[in-house]
Amino acid sequence: MKSNSHKCSIFGPVPSRRLGRSLGIDVIAPKTCSYDCVYCESGPTTHLTLKRRAFVPPEQVMRDLTAYFDEHPAGADVLTFSSAGEPTLYEPLRELIREIKRHFRALPLVVLTNGSLLWDAAVRQALVPADRVVPSLDAVTEAVFRDLNRPHPALEPSQIIEGLKAFRRDYRGQFHLEVMLVAGFNDAPHELAAVRGVIEFLHPDRVELNTVVRPPAAPGCRGLSSREMEAVRELFPPDTTEIIGHFKGYHGLQSDPHLAERVLHLVRRRPCAVDEMAAALGVPLDALQHILQGLMATDRITRQVFDGLEYICPKGKDS
Repeated sequence: MKSNSHKCSIFGPVPSRRLGRSLGIDVIAPKTCSYDCVYCESGPTTHLTLKRRAFVPPEQVMRDLTAYFDEHPAGADVLTFSSAGEPTLYEPLRELIREIKRHFRALPLVVLTNGSLLWDAAVRQALVPADRVVPSLDAVTEAVFRDLNRPHPALEPSQIIEGLKAFRRDYRGQFHLEVMLVAGFNDAPHELAAVRGVIEFLHPDRVELNTVVRPPAAPGCRGLSSREMEAVRELFPPDTTEIIGHFKGYHGLQSDPHLAERVLHLVRRRPCAVDEMAAALGVPLDALQHILQGLMATDRITRQVFDGLEYICPKGKDS
């Protein structure tokens, strides 16, 4: 991807365990969010807010997408609103989603959201044209919600649940619900039972159980083991619940003269293991290793071990 004078609004493709090669669309200033979740792989929230803004012009996003696909015609499996922040804080979201669907009809468009603004009718309407919306619901009780998601003080769990219910009534696309499980926070039986009660009312097309697999915002925060995840799955609707698996990779490898820039765009939003990064970006592992060595030498990335695995993370001015 060629250099631009503005902050590029797309990144990746990201190695998504649920979507394949997901080309990220980032329309939020980092790290602007309505939550400050302990598990967030993008780090602590620096601007906790509920105020929606037009952080970047929609036409800039369209230019970035067009430039990317001109250079990489088969460069993604899906387009995903997923950023170092909450995508529904982007005020012209409805306009931008409609424009993307007009120009890139062959690719599914997915919005990953924490679901905290779905009580707002304007937000619900903005998401209607998306092919799939994946809100999260990590906690139902007040204490766990505060400790785990660390929300804006104006948010209440009951308000968020009512927003999810209203959106479920209006939305005709694929409605998936993600539950991020964090050891010692929301894995107690009574909390899981409360979450299941809401899920049974919402009746989502899919329940996606996730856990912490990349370096989190809060030190000491850890995910559940495979055995623990399987035990939790038994508590949720059997026909629609899945544990998000590992990224399977992509074999259409290609050289890329702008690889260093793409690596930095990616790790600023999501720390990645080297092998999954190579598969997602569609480049040979040896070429990626060469680029990583150069970025390490110039102090722009660092390696961090989490839960026994090594991840590439941004460093210094690229954090």
